[in-house]
Amino acid sequence: MARLRLFADLREAAGTPAADLPGGTVGEVLAGAVDRFGADFERGLGSAHVWVNGEDAGLDTRVGDGDEVALLPPVSGGTSVVRSPALLEIGLVAVIAAALVIANEISLQWLASTVVVAGSVWAWDLGESAAQRDVPIGAVPVVAAVTAGVLASYRFGIPGLAAACVGAVVGALVWAIFTPRLRPIESVAATVSAALVGAFGSGALVVLRLRSRDEVLAFLLVAAVSVAAMWATSRADLPGIDPLVVGLVAALAAGAAGGAIWGDDLWPILIASAGAALALIAGRNLGSLIRAGGFYLVEPVPGSLHYFDGVLMAAGPFWLILSVIA
Repeated sequence: MARLRLFADLREAAGTPAADLPGGTVGEVLAGAVDRFGADFERGLGSAHVWVNGEDAGLDTRVGDGDEVALLPPVSGGTSVVRSPALLEIGLVAVIAAALVIANEISLQWLASTVVVAGSVWAWDLGESAAQRDVPIGAVPVVAAVTAGVLASYRFGIPGLAAACVGAVVGALVWAIFTPRLRPIESVAATVSAALVGAFGSGALVVLRLRSRDEVLAFLLVAAVSVAAMWATSRADLPGIDPLVVGLVAALAAGAAGGAIWGDDLWPILIASAGAALALIAGRNLGSLIRAGGFYLVEPVPGSLHYFDGVLMAAGPFWLILSVIA
């Protein structure tokens, strides 16, 4: 039997978030679901998007025991979850990157303020995306975590960053106590994860700037080049070429360039760039899990700032590796 996972309106129509159903293809599984859950469920199927084990699928896609068939959703109003326009996705990341570069050149205070604004917009985008699949997360504790990460790191440095990360987890858990809609375990886990990434990533950018303005520039170069390479490769849909591998190679090339331009020694920034690239992929993974409920690393996921998920995740390892070896 295949495992059918349901979200939003389809979950309400079926009265359950998941069901085990027989069938050798997606079409047969969905036919069995219609028989079990009725006419309201059948009407919702017309606008749902089908994934099998994290990959886009059609009615003739083969499934077997243990396979997961996910219907992403229809949301209220009956429209399917779709990704933002491609140029908007990369355009917003480019605007944020440019703002961070300019703020970094002006002063630490400007950089800190820009990180808070960018992190707050990201938290809102992440929350809106998760809400589309009926898994609300607390945007308020995530924004608070980003702000605390910046302020504590600015004032107290590394101890402040550590305290902000602990506070992010505690704050997210306390917020769920007073917000009933955030009490389901999936919402709690998503909120805590987002708050921790927000606090650590934003704080890491500040303590990195306390070390060196040039190291911030090197990180922004690595992140921007890696994201651009992954985006361009995924849009081109080149057979046999993995966008994640391309992004990793691009990050190493950008790290080599950054180390040559801004570093006294090439190797620390190059190693930090490799760590940041891996963390960027992990951040994309976590972001897709929160936004779409699965590990869709190169497939469409909701939200206009989903590329920024990985950028925030990557800032911490980049700073941490440089702090240890440089």
